[in-house]
Amino acid sequence: MELLFRQLPANEMERPPTQRDQFDNDDVELVDALVRESIQNSLDANDRNQCERVRVCFRVMQFSGSGLSDVLNFLKVEQLNPHLSATGLSMLDTSEEMSVLTVEDFGTTGLTGCWDGWDQAPFCDFWRRMGRSHKGGQALGRWGLGKLVFSSSSRARVFLGLTVRSDDGEPLLMGQAVLTHHTLPDGTRLDSHAFYAVRGDEEFQLPERTPQTILAFKELFALKRTDEPGLSIVVPALRDNITLDRICQGVLRNYFFPILFGRLEVQVGDVLINESSFAELAEKLDAEHFSGGHLAAFIQEMKSTRDPGFRPSLVLPADWHRKDMEAVLVDRLESLRRQFNEGAMVMVRAPVLMKRKNGEEFPSFIDAFLKRAPSDHQPLYVRHAIVLNAEHKYFRARKVFGALIADDRAVSEFLGDAENPAHTGWSASAEKVTGKWRSAGDRLKDIRQLLKKLHNVLVSAVETLDKDALVSVFSLPTEDGSKQAAPKGTEARPPKVPPIEPRPRSYRLSDLPGGFKLQDGKISEDDLPITIRVRAAYDVLRGNPFKKHTAADFDFAKKGVEIESLGAEVSAASANTLLVEVRKTRFVVNVTGFDANRDLIIDAEKTS
Repeated sequence: MELLFRQLPANEMERPPTQRDQFDNDDVELVDALVRESIQNSLDANDRNQCERVRVCFRVMQFSGSGLSDVLNFLKVEQLNPHLSATGLSMLDTSEEMSVLTVEDFGTTGLTGCWDGWDQAPFCDFWRRMGRSHKGGQALGRWGLGKLVFSSSSRARVFLGLTVRSDDGEPLLMGQAVLTHHTLPDGTRLDSHAFYAVRGDEEFQLPERTPQTILAFKELFALKRTDEPGLSIVVPALRDNITLDRICQGVLRNYFFPILFGRLEVQVGDVLINESSFAELAEKLDAEHFSGGHLAAFIQEMKSTRDPGFRPSLVLPADWHRKDMEAVLVDRLESLRRQFNEGAMVMVRAPVLMKRKNGEEFPSFIDAFLKRAPSDHQPLYVRHAIVLNAEHKYFRARKVFGALIADDRAVSEFLGDAENPAHTGWSASAEKVTGKWRSAGDRLKDIRQLLKKLHNVLVSAVETLDKDALVSVFSLPTEDGSKQAAPKGTEARPPKVPPIEPRPRSYRLSDLPGGFKLQDGKISEDDLPITIRVRAAYDVLRGNPFKKHTAADFDFAKKGVEIESLGAEVSAASANTLLVEVRKTRFVVNVTGFDANRDLIIDAEKTS
């Protein structure tokens, strides 16, 4: 096996890999991307003929002395170092200990397909393609960029892979150095990608197949694989910020769904993470993120909804996304509110009709879960088996566990096409979405807003009871039944309290002729998006004007009241309630057309 760089012709444009930042940014740290991509590839390659459960093993080894010399020799360090230097990277030597990461999966197919030519199977996709993948359907991967996390995790930008394939059982060893385009001191221009491979005809890079070399590789890095199908990745010169503890946290945070549902088992060093150990490890290693074990319990409660034969108790009508949620749930609303207020989990299944541009239609569904929580927590947006961490901004609520699960085939395929390369968020403008699906923007908006719409109607009538609110007004009976007067004594002088600066509000409410105006207050980009609930009613002599409102007065869902908005989306939650979803820091909503001869009462509240 050699280290093979390709010399660039004089007429070839330089195209360095520029996608590394997609796996190490504000939405996802490199160690989380490493965990996500490693396990995602393994779940996609699950061989259900072998085993229903995939097993992934992460290990970190330390090399020094003669062991380190053996590693450097295997990496062809004398050939590699000049290229590291030319690209501004530190050269490798024996002066300091080296950490090496191994990632092995079991219960998978390995990298099947043609190894000595081109096809559209996993071997070529993994080793010979960048930015292109032939995965589809419910597969977690889409972009063909995920393999960049392996080289990005190495200070030398190198990684090696040994696969045993389920189709022929043959072990194949290969590797890559993913640098940038560079020029050596003698003026030779070289491509960014180099291969650890055997040189074939026409300089074609072929995998190493010699049993002695493969055995030496397995022994050097203490790989567990014998002849089981799967893939073993080795990342030499591991970056310092990638540790077993952070890998554990990444597994717990990103793959709790397949773990708790028994589809995945992960070994991180000496720690085994499966459905039996998850709750204890989540509390021990990442208690703050998992709310002291309450989040794990919430996820466990959802598990029964994925059992074969499960039938949801509440399925929304097919046109739920076109209607006010309060009207959709009218027959069940009071019981759902009571259920939610008492701390029980509320689950709703919402049908989604997915339409392809070729005319095909696929009935599908998404599930929404809500439950009161002891503290604030980010909601979970889950596509098949992966959590999209950047989607949480579309539902913000205090002390609530929320989860949106999209694991039915058609909607999972649609959302998979909409995912960014790091699998942290969805975009309706993604090329794979716009080229394949009809009304992609509307469908994605419906999916994102389900949790918010459901939560808004559940909390709109929830009130808290203060049992001591009138204790100073009414006399209380003593233990013997006689009435007890309020205690007498010297008059208490209230302390001098310094004036408290009012907290800046994110919105301002003001009058307009025949209506009102809602506009921006103190808002930053980090606050967005926010939702403001606005109620309106004509004043009455007695009672609560909002409760006494009737559609005969006015109905926001019908014509008669004019609504103009800029920087916000406005929808009618009921006849006298508007939901204003603020998208920009500067926004204004004008609502006019009310009876000028009646007094209009307005109430606004930020709900998320």
